[in-house]
Amino acid sequence: MLKSYGMIRAIRGITLRIHRGEIFGVIGPRGSGKTTLIELLIGIQKADSGQLHLLGMDADKYADQLKQRIGFQLQDTSLHDRIKVKEVLQLFRSYYKKKRNLNEIISMLALQPYLNQYVMDLTENWKQRVAFALALVNDPDIIFLDEPSSGLEPQAQTELWTILKRLRGEGKTIVVSTSQMEEAQQHCDRVALIVGGELSLCNTPQEIKRKLSFGINEVDQMNLQLTSLRWRGETA
Repeated sequence: MLKSYGMIRAIRGITLRIHRGEIFGVIGPRGSGKTTLIELLIGIQKADSGQLHLLGMDADKYADQLKQRIGFQLQDTSLHDRIKVKEVLQLFRSYYKKKRNLNEIISMLALQPYLNQYVMDLTENWKQRVAFALALVNDPDIIFLDEPSSGLEPQAQTELWTILKRLRGEGKTIVVSTSQMEEAQQHCDRVALIVGGELSLCNTPQEIKRKLSFGINEVDQMNLQLTSLRWRGETA
């Protein structure tokens, strides 16, 4: 896939194959194109060229059907502030034909004490948790999450990954972006490393770790050195 914004190429010819029933990580420094890639996959953005198939279907041709079968949480997911948590859950659930048991979602995400609170009164952590709940209301086959652990406390991060692994155990496919290499290595089945809008590596976390340590070529070495500098907040 290719995606540009004016003269800026955000995605430069990325080709991926994501397996059903896996946690697939998209990693890279901020500004590397991870969010754009997620938005292309869920249909919010349209690629300038290339093909996208989800669940064996052409994403353009069967866009309406696919919307019923995917769930997503973006970094900038905006919620209705002047609505109670239980009301926003019921509202979003009404949009779909297939529905997951709402009480199960509430229990899974420990939302019971907050159901009668207005979204605007929640902390950012709990707003994120509600946004995650909304990604589950249609019992999706594929769940896309853009930096879901960003800003979460360590305990909340642990709870998030426990839930994601539970969902994987149900056969869900989970695509999650993160700027934390260690997080992806610890929790993902396979990982795609994105640098400057291009796919640098795609493999199991263990194999990527090995290549980072030993077997990468000079071009990859340069890209990954630049990546490391960006992750540390330095400039090349």
